[in-house]
Amino acid sequence: MKPVKLLFSLMMCASLVFSLAACKEKKAVPEDEILCYNITYEPDTLDPQIANDSASRLIIRNIFEGLVRLDENETPCAGVAEFWNVSNHEMTYTFYLRDNAHWQNGDRVTAENFRYGLCRAIMPSTGSPTASTLFCIKNADRINRGELPLSELGVKALDATTLKIELEYPDSDFLTLMASPPAMPCHQQFFEETAGQYGREADKLLSNGAFYIRSSGWEHDKSINLRKNPEYGGKDVPVPAGVNIVIGESPANVCDAILSEELDCYALPGSEVARAQENALNLTSFGDTVWGIAFNTQNEVLAHSEIRRALLSALDRNYLLSSLPDGCTAGDDLIPASARMNGASYREQAGSGFSIAYSSTAKADLQKAMTKLKIDELPKMTILCTNDEATQKIVNNMIETWNKVTGSYLNKNPVSLAELKDDVSDGSFRVVVAPLTAGGDDPINTLSLFTSDSSYNPAQLHDTAYDEMVGKLMLLPEQNALYATIEAEKYLQSNGVFYPLYTESRYYAAAPNVTGIIFHPYGGEVDFFYATKTRDD
Repeated sequence: MKPVKLLFSLMMCASLVFSLAACKEKKAVPEDEILCYNITYEPDTLDPQIANDSASRLIIRNIFEGLVRLDENETPCAGVAEFWNVSNHEMTYTFYLRDNAHWQNGDRVTAENFRYGLCRAIMPSTGSPTASTLFCIKNADRINRGELPLSELGVKALDATTLKIELEYPDSDFLTLMASPPAMPCHQQFFEETAGQYGREADKLLSNGAFYIRSSGWEHDKSINLRKNPEYGGKDVPVPAGVNIVIGESPANVCDAILSEELDCYALPGSEVARAQENALNLTSFGDTVWGIAFNTQNEVLAHSEIRRALLSALDRNYLLSSLPDGCTAGDDLIPASARMNGASYREQAGSGFSIAYSSTAKADLQKAMTKLKIDELPKMTILCTNDEATQKIVNNMIETWNKVTGSYLNKNPVSLAELKDDVSDGSFRVVVAPLTAGGDDPINTLSLFTSDSSYNPAQLHDTAYDEMVGKLMLLPEQNALYATIEAEKYLQSNGVFYPLYTESRYYAAAPNVTGIIFHPYGGEVDFFYATKTRDD
């Protein structure tokens, strides 16, 4: 071979090798990867000031950015605000926004956008279901009740990049609150141009977060596809190219769905934890869900606390909980150990043991209560429960005990978790073994599940006295609220409204090659900002 041809051949081979290497390297770059996730239902709306369901909050967390973000430890860190100052008495916060914060259309994100977003959440005409979470802001509660004009809200845009927020009382969780949906910015001009359709379609949304939804990216009841926002200018750059979110039923087997790359991460049932560990899936867990027994208090007999207390006092917890679902721990507290108040563990401050104790005189107590109330017989009781084996054993133990105490025969209705939640919301039950998962780590989030206006009220409780108790609690400064919180929890447990059984550890699993996903313990929110997916090929 002639020297020139030999040199040319060598150059071509080298070029091919480098080209193949470059292709391989490009395929392995996490920034080019699109992750897959699943939500079980269509979000009600992606308007941050209105949204209150887990599907909406998950997407809002990824397409909007607040003054702060929450890291993997739930610690507030810089978001749109580069830094902030706090007054000596923790009553005034001044946030300084970064200059390069932009909406997806290129408009600058300003302090006024945050002021307007907070105003929308507070003003009565919005009807925000999460307005009460912002009542720590000066005059927010009175404005929401129509007693003061919106101009009296303690939120001021001092200039384009400076926002001042005055509080009604010190709140140790205030910065965390600034990362929640109702505290997201809102572009007033764009909002008004949507003519009441803000957050209902992809083209009726304007994002300032790491991702956005392209105009063709939201196919209702089928999928929502997030893509990296080219206008995002934070200190850190979001890693993945996007996230494809499928809307539909959860996979029958989460491990199989992840191992087959149908999904990259998802909530994992406790029954699949062992297999997930065997396959080296990355696991994250939170103990934030309490399961317990609730009676439908709208039933004319079960409405009486004397009846409920007598039935519950017949239960021997050691026998009742001789079998527990995977990933669960026996416990007799309605508010979980993960709850915090005044910057510390609520349970450590409040103590424990508010549940109704076992009594050998339960049968006599039940008869005495029935005589007092002039009740000849109890209603026929079917226990609504989930259809897993461990829960069935607990319910069987309940039925065996109550059959002896009541002298009648009870039965059970095992259903899927989704069906159980629907039946609880509809009030289609007499007795239920139900889950409580609050939307945040403040105890008030759990207590609010039992107010008359709660959409998921496992006891169907409509109690004016309890509503007033929670309403007053919401208005108390956090440092003065401990005793009132304890009293509200005791009220629910000592009156047999909810009888805690065990705490469930919720698990999230990610593929072995997927890291950096932040799973937030409350509300089922997932942050994909740092999600890193690598490939060997």
